[in-house]
Amino acid sequence: MSQGMEGFEQELQALKDSYADQVPQKLAEIDALWGSLVDNGWDEEIFKTLHRMVHSMAGSAQVFGFTTMGKSARELELLLKAVSNSGEPLSEAHYAELPVLVEAVRASAQFPDG
Repeated sequence: MSQGMEGFEQELQALKDSYADQVPQKLAEIDALWGSLVDNGWDEEIFKTLHRMVHSMAGSAQVFGFTTMGKSARELELLLKAVSNSGEPLSEAHYAELPVLVEAVRASAQFPDG
């Protein structure tokens, strides 16, 4: 293997390791935002922040070696996007479904690729 390719692979691995190190914090932030919506009721800004975080995770997880987590985050993001597009606050059905999807993201984070 050429030194250039080896250096690239080392840099890529360092990025993957850095992402993996950040996953617990990202999950804690998602939990905190979701918890705030559950405990305090609808807050559009908190919802938007939650949606952005999940969207970011859905897009980045697979790139950095968390394929299953990325797929789980995408499912959660699709539900959040539907709520956002509706212009309505979370319904009782959403409050029942979202914790299941959040837990699926959390559980899948334990199993990175490789």
